[in-house]
Amino acid sequence: MNSILAIAVITIRNAIRSKIVIVLLLFLLLTLIGFPLTIKGDGTLSGEVRLLLRYTLGLATLILSIATVWTSCAAISSEIRYRHIQMVLSKPVRASQIWLGKWIGLTAMNAILLSICVISTYGALRWTTQQEKLTEEEIEELRTEILAAHVPVKPRTVDLDREIIRQYHASRVRGDLPDNMPSHEILSAIERDLRARAYSVPAGSSNRWIFDLPHLPPPDRPLVLQYRFSSSVMDMGPVRGVWTAWHPESPRRHSETVEVTPRTLHSITLPSDLASEEGTLTIEFENTSERRTTILFNPDDGLRLMVYKGDFTVNYLKASLLIFIHLAFLGAIGTTAGAFFSIPVAALTSFYALVLLHAGRVIGGIVEGDMALEHSDAGWAGHALASATRMIHEGLNVVVQPVYAANPLSIVAAGEWIGWGEVGYMFTVKIVAYSGVLMALSIWHLSRKEVALPS
Repeated sequence: MNSILAIAVITIRNAIRSKIVIVLLLFLLLTLIGFPLTIKGDGTLSGEVRLLLRYTLGLATLILSIATVWTSCAAISSEIRYRHIQMVLSKPVRASQIWLGKWIGLTAMNAILLSICVISTYGALRWTTQQEKLTEEEIEELRTEILAAHVPVKPRTVDLDREIIRQYHASRVRGDLPDNMPSHEILSAIERDLRARAYSVPAGSSNRWIFDLPHLPPPDRPLVLQYRFSSSVMDMGPVRGVWTAWHPESPRRHSETVEVTPRTLHSITLPSDLASEEGTLTIEFENTSERRTTILFNPDDGLRLMVYKGDFTVNYLKASLLIFIHLAFLGAIGTTAGAFFSIPVAALTSFYALVLLHAGRVIGGIVEGDMALEHSDAGWAGHALASATRMIHEGLNVVVQPVYAANPLSIVAAGEWIGWGEVGYMFTVKIVAYSGVLMALSIWHLSRKEVALPS
């Protein structure tokens, strides 16, 4: 244990002496101090908060990530290159102690630097949201929407399978189906059309959705309906409508008239006691625009009900822990790459791995595209190429998906809840499982590599 701690201390000293790390730390300092002073939001309170969380702390996290990758790649690779590792191995010190010492030193340095970033950003956030500077409406918005953690709830899913089959057979009887289009693509197209209709509201009509709340919020915490829509008219003019919320077991209704622009996130607050005891709430939108404008809510994220779950500070702490886990994982990747390659090659390999980690959703979409191509009429050569490509992408998907996660700062800035289960899952996967595998690979390689002999 003493050997591991000694190596960790030496690693921190070497990192502090690195000119590249010093330059990155200066950029980090400028980001924390200068970015909030020079970059302004959209003039709203929520814009200021999102600016601090997403961009100030987000840019600081990016700088820390770059510094972590570079320093971790040089941790072992530089000692092999300059033969400093001969002095360590002559003690003797096991390869596992070398790797752990390097990684613990980098992780400890990240913990200190990230804590400074997190605390300074939180202080700037509290300074910006002082109640003496805000109006009563902004104070209420701050309490109910911005500095709070919510569980996002989507509308109840409508079973479209029967209607899809009915329309498919009806189109086939009429002879409307294209001959060169596979049946699974036709069914997918019908499903997309039906889903779009379920979330569209033509002018002069209305549409309603049912939400199943996971729990009833406290009486003093209203529900927040967030929505974003697109319009059939291209001039981006405002659309007028009426939101109405109720549940069938109560005659009480809550209505609110709005006039809002497309492609912008909007929100309205609803009394928490509108939902039934079982947590069911019906919400209707009536399109009262004078123009013949049809509006369409995105079925994925265009309409959701935010239900209060917990305090912002605790949520912010969990987001910070997720960032710390990610930085520790990057340190493990860089340390392992440095054990195999020279510093430039190790850095390039680590940054490539970093790109893959942030492309989990893209890779998943590529796999779906490969499956569609495999079932198309592309001939045997096209099918063989599609199958080989799909196997490669599926392999990448299996590796990347367990460690892929949305940006925790974006989640907190959007007022969404981060569960302790997610923090525990990321710790188990990134630190225990994946970092453990990387350490085992490094130990195996260092044990076989005759690093003490001249090259």
